[in-house]
Amino acid sequence: MKMKNNLFPVTVNDIKQLFWTGNGETEIECTISELSERQFVVKTEAKLPQPGSQGIFWRPFFPIFSASVIDVGEGMFIAELGALDEAARKMLETLLAAQQGQQIPSRHRPGLLFRIILKALFNLEQSLPQIHRRTFLPAEFPWSLAFEKEWPAICNEVRNIFDHVDVSEIPLGPDKLANWHSVLVAEKGQATVQAKKLLPCTARLVESVPSMLNADLSILRPGTVIGYHKANSRTFLRMHLGIIIPTGDVCLQLEDQKLSWENGKVMIFDDFYPHSAWNKTDETRVILMVDFLRPMPGWKEAFIRFLHRKTASPLPNVPAKWLDW
Repeated sequence: MKMKNNLFPVTVNDIKQLFWTGNGETEIECTISELSERQFVVKTEAKLPQPGSQGIFWRPFFPIFSASVIDVGEGMFIAELGALDEAARKMLETLLAAQQGQQIPSRHRPGLLFRIILKALFNLEQSLPQIHRRTFLPAEFPWSLAFEKEWPAICNEVRNIFDHVDVSEIPLGPDKLANWHSVLVAEKGQATVQAKKLLPCTARLVESVPSMLNADLSILRPGTVIGYHKANSRTFLRMHLGIIIPTGDVCLQLEDQKLSWENGKVMIFDDFYPHSAWNKTDETRVILMVDFLRPMPGWKEAFIRFLHRKTASPLPNVPAKWLDW
């Protein structure tokens, strides 16, 4: 799949096309016909979505726009936008200004080499197997069952952290969202020195994951809701292990599927597809989150690992004082 215009345009004025991904469907390429503050009107040569279907408009490294199809015509459909987060709202304002003929200045013009590499990565993804699956059984990745077997030891290591610090003292995660905290376990394919001291069993298991990229303890405080978001790349899958799961309304929603965490149980899904999470209980939710590359030929994995090492942002590490307990 290749967009007809530049997949990674230099300016917003060059954006003429978006992808549409509906619940459980494959993405289709759409050409923007009209935009408004509430609706997108798009044309497509692909199979049209059904009226009433839910989905998102997106581009690689672009905010997502949740929407619902309200009308379908010959080679076109109209979708009404849902609630927008701050990034999507600002991008929509910029797209509307560009549509009215304003020249939008680019603060960060990606270099030609960078855009070529991103295009190569995006096109490589299209050849990977099972890229349209949303969820996977733990048995498909037998190594994941070791996490369930050793959940008691992992849980004890995590509870030791909460015996010493309040959740408010734990660093925020890489997205810096309020009430969503993170304890780094591994990055760029290796468990950190700090994690090996603080969480030895957890770090050992994480390092045993084939093609592991990153891992961290993901902590949601009571009453926290994380809106729809998605990864920019489908080259990896994500494993969640339930460590401390409160009773009540605490859930991961992947498109139209509600996936429930369970203490000591693993779930594996594709982080590329839009999902949200919430903890509407009075207790803190803790999971172990592990990202690992999809099965693929060795040269493709080497290329993706190279890109990941070069482009991944540093993650907040374990505070040094924790290692003196």
